[in-house]
This record gives sequence, structure tokens and C-alpha cells, in this order.
Amino acid sequence: MTLGKMYEQQDCAMARALEEVGERWTLLVLRDCLLGARRFSDLRERLDIPRAMLASRLSMLVDAGILDKRPYAVGRYEYLPTDKGV
Repeated sequence: MTLGKMYEQQDCAMARALEEVGERWTLLVLRDCLLGARRFSDLRERLDIPRAMLASRLSMLVDAGILDKRPYAVGRYEYLPTDKGV
């Protein structure tokens, strides 16, 4: 059974944050970005997370404005926490 990620009955900052980062792996990806891991390969190595899952979580965090995706080489990106992410 999959747990829901909406907390309509809870009107607080924690509930709103969980709606954005409450899925499995998401907080761990954010944690490692806050601790200095910036590149996909670094995050994958540190977390031992499947590639597709990491790509999905990074995309979600970028779309939510929690991480900023910046190129560092042709076709390569790093992920930096935004003010919202911090």
C-alpha cells in the first residue's frame, strides 16, 4: 500500500514541506546536496540509489525550486540548493 503525500488537513510548514520532499529518497538527496555533493555521479555513489530514481528525484527537486541545476561541462550538470532548499 502506497502512502499518500498530501496533507490537506495539516496547515503548517512541516506538512507543506513533506508534500514536496516526502517521497522515498528525496530527503536523502537533498541532505547530500546540502552536505556538498553536487554532481549526479557523486550523489549516486554516496546514496547507492538507482539511476532512474535519482534522476526522478533531482528533476522533482529542481521543478519545486529546491535545487538549481547548473551546467559545469557540456551535457553535465551540478545541483545546488536554492534559498528555498536551504
